[in-house]
Amino acid sequence: MKLLIYKGLILFAALVILASCSKDKQLMFSEMTSVYVEASVDSTAYTFATSPVSVVSDTINIPLRIIGTAATTDREVTFVPKPGATAKEGYHYKIGKVVIKANEFSTSVPVYVYRKPGLKDSVVRVELELKKNADFNLGFSDQLNYKITISDILSKPTIWDAAWSAYFGTYSKVKFLFLLQVTGRTDWNAYPYPADTRFMSQRAKNALLEYNQAHGDMIDEFGQVVVFPN
Repeated sequence: MKLLIYKGLILFAALVILASCSKDKQLMFSEMTSVYVEASVDSTAYTFATSPVSVVSDTINIPLRIIGTAATTDREVTFVPKPGATAKEGYHYKIGKVVIKANEFSTSVPVYVYRKPGLKDSVVRVELELKKNADFNLGFSDQLNYKITISDILSKPTIWDAAWSAYFGTYSKVKFLFLLQVTGRTDWNAYPYPADTRFMSQRAKNALLEYNQAHGDMIDEFGQVVVFPN
């Protein structure tokens, strides 16, 4: 009789432990359903100065990804501007619909930016942040925000050091203006394909050689000779 009671207690304890483990797994699963910014850099310095005057709007796509599993229905993400922005929503920029579609793990948030007269002599800023909502918790704490600056002033591309310096060296405004003229590229905040960089690098070197032969060394705003890495 005692043996039966003992076995019964062991079975009951095992069932309690299993139920507890199941609850813990459900809790972990629930907590893992979260969202974060998947971008390799946390900001974009967008300028219309690299585009023809006919370009009055453009789109910045910010990648988001979830931690957890895909759902069978669309789920909305709350991605909103933080207080203190100098860029005016609806005037300088507009955030597109932010949805993780059914059966998907990621999305790109379109942020539409607009060319305005005041951007010729000023830079406006906005920082977007993910917020917890009914569909998602927050993911990695250091990947919840994304900063955007908008201007119509020539400025150093956000990813210059990471993507372009290997091909074109140290940034300067004079060098960048020259590259805009000889390569025809307008989007310098997007990572290039290797074939594109090889073509652009060779084209820039040839154009600089022709310039130097006709005018002497090109000098940048820092008094340095403009050169491209070999």
